[in-house]
Amino acid sequence: MLNLKPSHSSTRRALNFLKQNPSISQTLIAEVGEDFSRVSTLIQPILDAPNRCEISSYYIQAVTTGRAAFLTTNLPNMHQTHVTEIGSGWLIGRSPNCAITVEELSISRCHAVIGHRPNHGFYIIDVGSSNGTFVNGRRLATLKQRFLKDGDLIELSHTCVEFFVAGIKDQPGMIKETQTQ
Repeated sequence: MLNLKPSHSSTRRALNFLKQNPSISQTLIAEVGEDFSRVSTLIQPILDAPNRCEISSYYIQAVTTGRAAFLTTNLPNMHQTHVTEIGSGWLIGRSPNCAITVEELSISRCHAVIGHRPNHGFYIIDVGSSNGTFVNGRRLATLKQRFLKDGDLIELSHTCVEFFVAGIKDQPGMIKETQTQ
């Protein structure tokens, strides 16, 4: 783990994020090395996601670290950042078994899945929800994959969520905010 003394607010926030999420920290360090400025460059968009919201108070931010992907969101609690496990698919719904649990009665127990395909990006699938999943105002057909891009508006029933993408570009050694196609 990186042993640095925080010098200013953004560094302190990045270090706190790393301490609170040790499995993500290990993955980030494995992907970009122990250069804290490179790790911090990847973490900063995660920390700034709530400030990017323009339409909704809720967000889901998809993050790629090269070989790994995870989501951050404030859906379970608007005032906290929830970090999912590293994976390739995350179930969203009311069930406590979901990667992202949303305690809203209009959302199905198992409502939708956000997935990641390396070199293709992030996608969403409605898994048979009662009240539907919408992307930019268009209802998704059940079990049909729809690729997402930075800035998309997802509606899970009546709950609006802004979708953001951040992470490492496919080029080795480059860290930039990614925009999926």
